[in-house]
Amino acid sequence: MAKKTKRDELHLQRLKTDFPDIHAALLTGEIPSLRKALVRAGLKPERTRLDKLKNSWMKASDVERDSFLTWLAAKGALPAIATTPPVPSPAADVRPAGTPIASGRYLLPSTIAEIRTIMARRRLSPNDVMRELGFPPDGRPLARALTRNASLRLSVIAALEVWLKRNAGLEPGAGPKADDLLL
Repeated sequence: MAKKTKRDELHLQRLKTDFPDIHAALLTGEIPSLRKALVRAGLKPERTRLDKLKNSWMKASDVERDSFLTWLAAKGALPAIATTPPVPSPAADVRPAGTPIASGRYLLPSTIAEIRTIMARRRLSPNDVMRELGFPPDGRPLARALTRNASLRLSVIAALEVWLKRNAGLEPGAGPKADDLLL
């Protein structure tokens, strides 16, 4: 059973004063929950199946969402193409020249995806990337920027822009040339 909050106490008090018959039914167990009593009293709207589905979708993990979409496709509710992940082309990693990588001190989502792709392809950690950028190998700021959309120093963003251009067309396992590491 969920912990009672101050809001629950306020709702119970309101039921007791304004809707004593519903409050009595709640206390006797005729109405099984406070939420259902509040709906019956008209103090809260009744949640539709769609509301419940939306709430569950937002709480689901990526794996659970993919599994659900696969199940929907198997039931014939979705075309099969909706469940197959897009196959990235080698040119998909390359940003058009002049496209910004950040908005102020925050990396854009497309930049985060590009950095993650390069890191996965080259098997780099955030420490390795920071080292390649010419900074001390403390990858925590970069890791926070990639996972929590935290801000980065402007000097790191400028170095990342150069690093992204350098790494845009590299083959898997290939690193930058030794001359490229010197800034």
